[in-house]
This record gives sequence, C-alpha cells and structure tokens, in this order.
Amino acid sequence: MKRALNLNEGVYAEMALSREPKSGMNKSEIKRVTRILKPLSSLSSTIYPKRTGQRIILSYHGIAKRPDFNCTVIDLFRDQIAWLKENCAVVPLHSLVSSLADGDKGNKNLASITFDDGYLNFAELALPVLEKHNVHATVFIPSGKINGYNDWDEGRGEFHKMTIMSYDQLRALPSSLVEIGSHGLSHRSLDRIATGELVEEVVQSRVELEQGLGRPVRFFAFPYGGYPPVLYSEGKRKRLLGAYTAACTSRWGRFNSTKDIYALRRIGIWHGDSFTDFTDKLSGRYDWLVAKETIGKFVKRIRSERNGASKE
Repeated sequence: MKRALNLNEGVYAEMALSREPKSGMNKSEIKRVTRILKPLSSLSSTIYPKRTGQRIILSYHGIAKRPDFNCTVIDLFRDQIAWLKENCAVVPLHSLVSSLADGDKGNKNLASITFDDGYLNFAELALPVLEKHNVHATVFIPSGKINGYNDWDEGRGEFHKMTIMSYDQLRALPSSLVEIGSHGLSHRSLDRIATGELVEEVVQSRVELEQGLGRPVRFFAFPYGGYPPVLYSEGKRKRLLGAYTAACTSRWGRFNSTKDIYALRRIGIWHGDSFTDFTDKLSGRYDWLVAKETIGKFVKRIRSERNGASKE
C-alpha cells in the first residue's frame, strides 16, 4: 500500500487535483513545492487565528473501507463527523446560506457537509454515519453521468471506477438528511467552455435532475471549482445561476458572505488527509491559501476583461 501524503503534501495534492482535470502535479513536484512554501503553513496560524462566526462548507468525494483513490476512509470519516459535532453547529447547506442572507453574525461556527459526484459509496458508507449523528449533507451530481462512473478521472494515477448513483438510488436517500444539487452535465471544468455549453451545463443539468428526482434542485457546485470568467459580471451571473439558491466552488475559505453566494468557498477533505490534517484545515492553518487564490482570481479577471475589450 502506498504511503499516504503528509499534511503539507495532502494540501498541495488537493490543489493539483482541484485545478487540473487531467494533469496536475506528481508527488515529486508536490514535495518540491511543499519545501518552498512549508513555512507559510505555521505562519498562517498566527496571521489567521481561530475565530468565531465561521461559515465552513466541507467538500468530500468518495468514502471507502480502506485507503483508496479520491476517498476518505470510513473510520476517519466517523472521527471527523464526531469532531465536527463537538466543535461546530453542523447544519444543512440551505441553513448556512440562510444565515448569510439574514446577516447572522453570531458567535457560533456553522459547518455544512457536501459530497461531489454522487458516488454509490455515499449511500453505502457515509449515510449510516450521518444518520447516527443526525447530520445533513448536500450531494452534488453531474446529471449526464447518473448511473455511470467517474470517467473524467481516467488517466490519473491510482484511478479506479466508482459507480455513480441511479435516480432510484438518489430518490431512496432520506430527504430529511440529504439534498441533491447539480454538478453540471458532464463534469467538465466550466471555465474552459463556450457560453452556449456553459448554459447547458448549468441550466439543463438542473432541469434534468428536477425531472428525474421530482423535487427542486437549489444548489450548484462547479466541477474542479472552475469558475467561468463570464460570471464575474453580476448580471450574467444572476441570469445563469439565478434559479439556484447558491453555488459552491473549491476556493479555500472558512468564511463566506452574501457577496460569495454564487461562489461559496469550501474546504476540501481528501484521501491523503490524516485526522490532524482535518483539524488543522478547520483551525485556519491553511488560510494563507485564501490570499493566494484571491491574487490568482484577480489576475484571471484582468486577463478576461482585456480579452473582452480586444474583441470589441
């Protein structure tokens, strides 16, 4: 069995996986970047101390009995959920979003659980843990892959097929504990496609899911966290995403606000994470990633505006 990535390696592996659908950094590259940036990890706990009023959205993918590709081990997942129950008010995503809209800035730290891709192992392994602790989760699923598998991961090291739930299996999930959201049609990175295709991925996926499930689909999660530059325009963002209550990205952050309602930050929990990694992520040790991503977003937006101006 291959050694699990350590604390810092796990974070950079996550960054590679979330940003690059097919390539990403290999382990030697992750180690090299880690050596350069490791000092920031301890510094961030000083710059970003523990604070109340956090609005944390956790992002999981698969759950497995043993260490596996893109999966959190079930025993570790049990410990994580138990820790969350002790340290946060774990609420449904719609409740966390409502707290933003209501201007609730209370001292309680709120946390919501999300799962991307809709794997069958969610129903088989994660759901019993959630039921035991009475914890709600939102499952984001690509409508075009229902009853299929994670073919977008083919070509990655350690890849294996993971079955995605069918409509019958999705409808069988207890609505009191599980809400279904859209993860697009095809699980493509949406910052790399034409506007017409973007409309299909965002709008058509919701329509298909609502027809298949027989209930409203209120939330969206961008595959790979890829945020289309066209959505930097508030008007276009509302036209495209307006039928949703909110949308999630993979941008890092323990705090969200109404200005982020269609670009909510999440903290990814990955297969390389130990329990210490998990608690460090939620205590702010890696909040320096917020600054890094903010700079990247600014540069990307400037480039997008320049490209738009050059076409006029």
